[in-house]
Amino acid sequence: MLKRFTAVASIVLITFFMPSSVMASSVFVDTTGHWAELYINKAAEQNLMHGIGENERGELLFAPEEKVNRSQAAALLVRAFQLDYGDKGFERQPLVSDYYQDVNNDSWYAEAVFVSMVNNIFPFAGESFYPDRSMTRLEIAQAIQNSFTAKSINVPMDLIRPYFSDTQDLSEAEMNAVVFVHNTGIMKGNQGYFHPYDDLTRAEMARIITACKDIIDLQASANWSGSSESIEKKKVQEQFPHMEVDLEIPAVNGMTDQSLQEKINARWENDADSFKQEVASTLDEYVTNAGINGYPIHTYQALSRIQEGFRSDHFLSLYIDYYSYTGGAHGFTERVPYNIDLSTGQELILGDLFTSDYDYSSIINEFIAEQIEANPEIFFEGDSGFTGIDEQQSYYIKDDALVIYFGLYEIAPYAAGIQEFKMPLQTFEGNLHLPG
Repeated sequence: MLKRFTAVASIVLITFFMPSSVMASSVFVDTTGHWAELYINKAAEQNLMHGIGENERGELLFAPEEKVNRSQAAALLVRAFQLDYGDKGFERQPLVSDYYQDVNNDSWYAEAVFVSMVNNIFPFAGESFYPDRSMTRLEIAQAIQNSFTAKSINVPMDLIRPYFSDTQDLSEAEMNAVVFVHNTGIMKGNQGYFHPYDDLTRAEMARIITACKDIIDLQASANWSGSSESIEKKKVQEQFPHMEVDLEIPAVNGMTDQSLQEKINARWENDADSFKQEVASTLDEYVTNAGINGYPIHTYQALSRIQEGFRSDHFLSLYIDYYSYTGGAHGFTERVPYNIDLSTGQELILGDLFTSDYDYSSIINEFIAEQIEANPEIFFEGDSGFTGIDEQQSYYIKDDALVIYFGLYEIAPYAAGIQEFKMPLQTFEGNLHLPG
């Protein structure tokens, strides 16, 4: 168990970090009308961030444009992610000064810095932590990705490589962190720029840390409906010269019909292997041509992530995002749905879910058309845009809703991402029937 933070030097540090039910319900006089006002209030309500003190009139201050330093970031991440020592054991009580020469063991942030170090949260190397140095946007992006990894929190997100005009010189590991925070919605760029080396402000930190907390809480409460079967995630991580493989492969267990279970699992294994081979198919030629022409060689990537949907004794709905990067400004994500009747192993197309003679297509088309009409600027027009669903329409079931989706470039530009349209199941007035 973590020790409580010890000596505190000033009211500034107390109000920034220590929980206070009084402050959580207060209004900060210097954030009214600020773009981050809602996030700041939310961070205070969740006891993640608080004010820096009071002005001469006794009004609470937040200082939204003040910079966040490394020690403050460590404390926030430890609190939000509930980081601890995990299963790591020590022969004696460790001291942070054993690792960082510029962190006093009695400082208020010593425990947080040490826990961060144990969990490999920050991308800082060396014997100095520089606790008063401002955090950059890139550093916090890396720290957030590492925090989710440390807690083994699987985060649903689109595997799409965003393009920013100022990230071309980032390393592959740095860019992976940018992709992670962007695609999870934790951090976004501005007009095509990510601003990786800009110092992080308290206002930005409020938005970032509350977004992290939302994902943490959502994943903690997420579970599928009960059934006798269970779904496991097999991890395949391989590193080849010029290619990285990081795959999640589902496996269903506990089915009465073992041969059917093996058949279902074999399909996922085969799909993953085919995907990996497809990504690697042009690698040798690419490396050869790059060597001949003196071009830099970028690492190919083959990644997949399972996004769980709905499960019962007789029906399973999920999708897998298969992400490939083979050079260029961005990679490509193909989202593949798996809607399986577990009593037969049959893949169910959309029409299989509805009663015969029910005009589900018209209802879905009308719903999607209304959604597009509300935001027409992000969609293609005419025949290049939405013209109606077809028999092979991609879908999945989640949260008592039918989710119809369209892949990259199908009805909108790449930058708009994969377009989803979520329809509550009650929309269909009892005409939709899932197996079992």
